[in-house]
Amino acid sequence: MREVTFFWRADRLGAIGIDSVLEIAKRIEFLSYIKRVPKDIRCLFKIHLQEGKTIDDLNTIDSLDVLEVVQESENPDEGSLVICRVIHPLPSLNARTNGTYGVAGSKLNEEGATYILQGSSIKLRLLSGVLRLMAKPDRTSARTLKLTPQNHQSVLTEKQLKLAKFAYDRGYYDLPKRIKITELAEQLGLARATISEHLTKIEGILMDDMFSSMTDVRLTPEQARIIVETMEADMDQTESYQTESFAGLINRIKENILDEEMPGNNETELELDANESPENILKRIQDDIS
Repeated sequence: MREVTFFWRADRLGAIGIDSVLEIAKRIEFLSYIKRVPKDIRCLFKIHLQEGKTIDDLNTIDSLDVLEVVQESENPDEGSLVICRVIHPLPSLNARTNGTYGVAGSKLNEEGATYILQGSSIKLRLLSGVLRLMAKPDRTSARTLKLTPQNHQSVLTEKQLKLAKFAYDRGYYDLPKRIKITELAEQLGLARATISEHLTKIEGILMDDMFSSMTDVRLTPEQARIIVETMEADMDQTESYQTESFAGLINRIKENILDEEMPGNNETELELDANESPENILKRIQDDIS
């Protein structure tokens, strides 16, 4: 399980379509989901309004639809509890991944927007790639969530764990090494090149888990096109998504796909089926970038 934090400065909020929010609210904090399915994402927020503004003014924001005021505070410093429908391409895609979630700590204030997601590394990479096309965050950080030992899930497969422990127990990672890779291969009855390849892959996985900030995740043009088509389908089929802001963000992604020289142009394109559900298409993209 990974956690990734994205941050955009206040002067760049227009790039992700939420700059108008600060005209109404000086601070919004995400507290929890009320409902979270594709095309209908409802969240509980604590909202601190700008002086002279009311909760009704929030309905002028394309990306929010006020559904219920749970508690309205007379003291502006305390903030009001409000349930809103979120209307934005990124949370919509996030809901479709079925495994990544926004968490408490996500917020919007005069400094900028902080968006914290938790989920599997593969699915977070998919969302990071989309964010990069929409508007690259000013800061990104990632960490592995520490679970209790009995529930801990390693980033390595069972076979990789066994090989890594075998090499470790025999001193391959000691300084100086107590055993050479040729000797490891002989003890395991495998080719030296095979052991070398597996250990290199294991080391790469562990280094990525420790240090990857997911700041430069890139999708192939075909992957990006499929995601845009999924977003457009959601917009066409959902009346609440038919806003200038939602459409503008999709167009921004399209423009960035065209402007950016992306790797993978010579790769075999994914086979597409017009009848395939967006969820299945996204799963195949996730498998493709893993």
